[in-house]
Amino acid sequence: MPAALVSLALLGINALAYLFTVFAARLLVPEAYGELAALLGVMFIGVVPATGLQTAAALTLGRSTPEERPLLVRRLHAASWVGAAGVGILGLLAVGPLVALLHLSSATTVLWLLAALVPHTLIGGYDGLLQGTRRYGRLAVVISTLGVLKSGGGIAGLLIGGTPESGLMGMALGVTTSATVSWLVTGRPGFARGVRPHIFAAARASSALLGLVLLVNLDLLLARHHLSPDLAGEYAVASIFAKVAFWLPQGVSVVLLPRLVHQGARRRMLPAAIALVAAVGIVLTSATAVLGARALPLVGGAEYGAALGGATWIFAMLGSLFALAQLLLYSGIAAADRIAAVAVWCAVALEVVAVEVLAAGAGLTVLTVAWIALGTSLLLVGTGLLRMWLAHTSSARETLPV
Repeated sequence: MPAALVSLALLGINALAYLFTVFAARLLVPEAYGELAALLGVMFIGVVPATGLQTAAALTLGRSTPEERPLLVRRLHAASWVGAAGVGILGLLAVGPLVALLHLSSATTVLWLLAALVPHTLIGGYDGLLQGTRRYGRLAVVISTLGVLKSGGGIAGLLIGGTPESGLMGMALGVTTSATVSWLVTGRPGFARGVRPHIFAAARASSALLGLVLLVNLDLLLARHHLSPDLAGEYAVASIFAKVAFWLPQGVSVVLLPRLVHQGARRRMLPAAIALVAAVGIVLTSATAVLGARALPLVGGAEYGAALGGATWIFAMLGSLFALAQLLLYSGIAAADRIAAVAVWCAVALEVVAVEVLAAGAGLTVLTVAWIALGTSLLLVGTGLLRMWLAHTSSARETLPV
């Protein structure tokens, strides 16, 4: 029941995010949508500290006793505010480089993006407090509130202003309101000293998750940087299929995470969770393949699809691999396995090198960017599954009687 409740909430907010991206793709011209999609990719990277705070809080509370939790909740809440302040400072330093990298006409859009990221970081902390104490009903409320206000604010901004900047402005107002609601739903936690170990734990989790989030959005950012505006816009619309396949099974990871701190639970539950996420991915990829060349126009309109044709299924498979990689990485973080994080960063480096080599030789197309991302992700997931199988085999041999 808790898993179903959280999964339903995540499915709802991801559906809203999907509607926002489809609405934006149909309202904006390809060049403007490509700019917005690239900024949303940056937002996806920018919420890594929020996810790191959530992960650290959930794992810390998951291994604590009931007597320790009241003080831990206050310390973790204070750590969330420190993390949000850090995001604001780093974001201001990144405004100039982002404008140059993404070829933006103004820095204002990046500032509105930052205005959404700071309260988003706080919400990540509240999610972790609820997740770690297994208050899944309240967690579903916080998740749903963020989804409704964030996507609703973005849609309202697009309707009023009709530009990427107005969409991000609406999102920022929605996320700020959601942060206040989240604090109330979490029980209005206070503050306590002793946040340093929790900041370090969140930083360690964030460094691993940053590699994954960067990998999930890397192909879109590279396409934006190297391809023409029209082709980058088509790639951005196709990446909606990857995002849906990545979003859909995330409820499995949310409910499973606090239990992964225990080795026995990892051995029992992780294989079944991987099979479930893989099954969802197979269904989505198959459905996209059946749609063929109709898939992209169905989402973005008739002006999309000339470059990709019926190859949109590649993006659905790519998103499914991202979902599996996330589940394996969460398991690695819970087990303090540093190799899992190193593997993700190696995949990021491999994809960047492959794309840059093809770009230097004028051999880069929409399809080649997608195939490189797919191959890199397949290699990462395959390596993770092999390591998991070897670890389980070794553990089983140790438990055999002599």
